[in-house]
Formats: sequence, structure tokens, C-alpha cells
Amino acid sequence: MNPSPPSSLKHSKCYARGWFESQSEVKRFLESQAIYPKDGNGEVHYGRLHELFSRVLYAGYIDFPSWGLTLHPAKHEPLISFETYQAIQDRLSGQAKAPARKDLHEDFPLRGFITCACCGQPLSACWSKGRNEQYPYYFCYTKSCENHRKSIKKEVLEGEFEGLLKQLRPSPSLFILAREMFKDLWDQRQSLVQQEIHTLRAQTPQIERQVEKIVSRLLETENSTAVKHYEKEIQRLDEEKLLLQEKIDRCGRPLKPFEDCFRTAMTFLANPCYLWSSDRLEDKRTVLRLVFADKLAYLRNKGFRTAEIALPFRLLRDFNGQEFCLVEARGVEPLSEDR
Repeated sequence: MNPSPPSSLKHSKCYARGWFESQSEVKRFLESQAIYPKDGNGEVHYGRLHELFSRVLYAGYIDFPSWGLTLHPAKHEPLISFETYQAIQDRLSGQAKAPARKDLHEDFPLRGFITCACCGQPLSACWSKGRNEQYPYYFCYTKSCENHRKSIKKEVLEGEFEGLLKQLRPSPSLFILAREMFKDLWDQRQSLVQQEIHTLRAQTPQIERQVEKIVSRLLETENSTAVKHYEKEIQRLDEEKLLLQEKIDRCGRPLKPFEDCFRTAMTFLANPCYLWSSDRLEDKRTVLRLVFADKLAYLRNKGFRTAEIALPFRLLRDFNGQEFCLVEARGVEPLSEDR
């Protein structure tokens, strides 16, 4: 019954929020951590991931029906919220397990995220053996594409990508404007807290009345199928009530003061290249998810097509297009002489 180390539960939160796209990605991440326990072959089994994701004990509740305990509050401090636990279950029930990608390696952090502008399929990557040494390349693996197996040097593609990131550095004056705007939004949000708490509390009696009705029906029936249905519905309502209580408890209590939150966010927004320069593959892929709203299309010998950036960067860009821009409408490929 001992919970896993807190560090592993942090990655449960990342999975719940979609920062890890699959269980395979979580598996690879945990296998890359020296302190995380593995088997003799250095692997973390999917059974361990299932245990990590499915035990409500980590959310601070004991669920042991044979002992008459259903979502009973435990004595220990929860490692994740019940809302996070529910989000994980939703993802598990709606997403099949993807096979592990052995070729998704630190050597090619853009693999799978950059697409071929000709066919729209993700670029592949590999090391190619030369006369004296090996050379890293990205390339399109789609047979029907005109760029099939035509290589793009790793340093060229990733160098141009870093160039995109460097264009995402807002000016100091834009920082001041962004701070004032975010502070106004923060204050407005705080003023709505009490109204939100009142709305949430009004839902709790409604759920309790629903439970009472179902319990009355449960006592009146002897049909085993109906009994199971009613019990399942009562459990669902109990879970919904727990989620409501969690939201009420958290409402109006920001995890960090505004200045800390703003400083953390703007540190990344000011220079996403800093996190991209990390040696960890997970950091690099975090940059991809936080900076761009969709995959990037790349045309061999031309460059990146127009990129769709994520909301925070888009907002900063819209403040002042002269000081902050990513890619012009035509993309970043060089203009030909006839344009």
C-alpha cells in the first residue's frame, strides 16, 4: 500500500493534462530516470504504469468494496488531486496503448513533430553511415512523396528551428504591457471567486437529492441487474460530489502569488530557447507543446512554412506586431527573384 515516490506522481499529472501523449512516452521518460526502479533489463513495465495511474489511494482515498470502503478518505496527504485521478481514468478509457517508439531518441528531438510540407506526413530521422563516421539526417519516409528519402541535415533543420524560437523574444516594453494586462486579468478572476464558490455549493444539495432518490429505488428493488446499476450510479454521484468539494476548497486559493506565477511564465515566454537547450528530451518536447499549437511543416531546401503558435505567444504578438513576430504570412522560405 506504499505510494510511489512523489516524483513519479508528477508525471501522472503530466499524463492527465496531455503533456505526455501516451503511456509509452511516460514509460520512456521513467526509464530515462536513473533513480526510478526498473527490472533487470532497465525497463518499466506497462503493468507498473497501470498501477501508477489507476490507484485512487494516490488521490487520498481508500476504495476497497470487500471491506465496505468506497472512496473513504484516507489519513495520508494526497499526492494528486481527485480531479487529476479522474482525468487519468478518462484518458485511459478513451485511448489505446501505443507501442513504444524505440527510434524516438534524444538525437532527434523534432522527430514526429515536423511534417513534410509536400505530403503532410511526419519526418523520420536516422544516422547514416559515411566513409569514416555517421551523420544524422531527417527525411520524409512516404513513398508517394516527391521528397521520399531525400535527406535534410540535422544541423540545418534544427538550426532553422532554433531560429524560429529566437524570433519569439518580446521587447522589454512589451513585457511591461503584458504584466499590466495579466495583473488586471488576475484581479478580475479573484473578484469572481465568491460567485464561483456560491455556484459550486449550490450543486452539492442537488447531487445529494439525486443520491437519496436512487437509494430509495435501490431499497425497493430485488432485481440484481437494477441493483448493480443503482450502485454504479451512486458511486458516480459520490465521485462528482468529491470533485465539487475539491473545487470549492481550491477556489480562491492560488497555488502561488501573482508575482511568482508571472515570473515563471514570462521567464519561459521571454526565451524558450533556454529550455530547448536542455539535454533532456522531455524538456525539448515540452517546448514544442507550449510554443506551437500544431505541428510544423518543413519544405526541403526552402524552410519552415507558416507556424501556428500557441495562445500565450499569439497574445504577445498581437500586442505589437512590430516588436514581436514569428513567421510572416508567406513562411520563412527565401523569396525567389520573380516575386
